[in-house]
Amino acid sequence: MRRKRNKEDIIAGILDAIDNKINTIWSIMSNVNLNVLSAKKYLDYLTEKRIIEEKDGEYILTDKGRRVLELLKEKEKIETELVLLLDEIVALMR
Repeated sequence: MRRKRNKEDIIAGILDAIDNKINTIWSIMSNVNLNVLSAKKYLDYLTEKRIIEEKDGEYILTDKGRRVLELLKEKEKIETELVLLLDEIVALMR
């Protein structure tokens, strides 16, 4: 069973979409599976925090946004490695 996405997951999805030139509100909504109210809320928040900028109806990552995306990807990689290691430990204990 899949876990429910949290705020961090959604932000990572939005930043990744923007980094991949999926950068209009409608394309972000579709790619990240958000409704218009949620998309607007997150995009406003990320703009306010200067993680993204809006220019002519398209969103772009700021330098800060690129760093945030990089850190979120690294965190995801570390979490995945940790889960695999814990699974190995559990298997060894059986």
